[in-house]
Amino acid sequence: MTTLVATGLTDAEVAQRVAEGKTNDVPTRAARSVSDIVRANVFTRINAILGVLLVIVLSTGSVINGAFGLLIIANSAIGIIQELRAKQTLDKLAIVGQAKPLVRRQSGTTPLLPSEVVLDDVIEIGPGDQIVVDGEVLEENNLEVDESLLTGEADPIDKDAGGNVISGSFVVAGSGAYRATKVGREAYAAKLADEASKYTLVNSELRTGINKILQFITYLLIPAGLLTIYTQLFTTDAGWRRSVLAMVGALVPMVPEGLVLMTSIAFAVGVV
Repeated sequence: MTTLVATGLTDAEVAQRVAEGKTNDVPTRAARSVSDIVRANVFTRINAILGVLLVIVLSTGSVINGAFGLLIIANSAIGIIQELRAKQTLDKLAIVGQAKPLVRRQSGTTPLLPSEVVLDDVIEIGPGDQIVVDGEVLEENNLEVDESLLTGEADPIDKDAGGNVISGSFVVAGSGAYRATKVGREAYAAKLADEASKYTLVNSELRTGINKILQFITYLLIPAGLLTIYTQLFTTDAGWRRSVLAMVGALVPMVPEGLVLMTSIAFAVGVV
């Protein structure tokens, strides 16, 4: 137990740190944009194949034969909705809440927003309070902190003067005060939230296999299409419209659009 009373910053020192950008005002995380999500789910190999075939069919004026184009909308919509929901969840991710900590300054102890805390501020804490920035313990009275949210440590940790506390943890017993040593993006909780919000493409063996199949089919479609339309035009009396429709009718079953659609649905259901 320590009885030393630490003094807070003066108004001039606070103003200097604000001018130097040493505040706890964390900028908005650079999450994946909506346009990136839409682009990634619309411009896919399967959509490109079906899109080209759809344009060829529509050029003949036969809309009903282009019904397979609905699969483009379905595949894109499932992926976009799934990723937008994930983006919404990540955007709301906040390890440190908006409860106002008691900040000790020369003018007195005042509750401030976490974003108003600056480097070297002295912050008073008690049972139930959250540690809003990383810091060094200056005063403690049987201080115990719960860091399970961050480190997985189930038992409360005793904190002595000179010890460190990390942002995102909670005081479960005792009281004390600590000096802010890391604020903003340098704080542990901010780094953890940034890491959790990063977009990473997970390699799926199923998707990798499907992409290889689609790549192989893409190389087969061109000669198969040319051979089919040649056969229709030069060995039968069919006109160009019927020849084109026959070609597309032969090529569409070669594309495993049903497999891709069911895979997308399975992934979407799996994350609900």
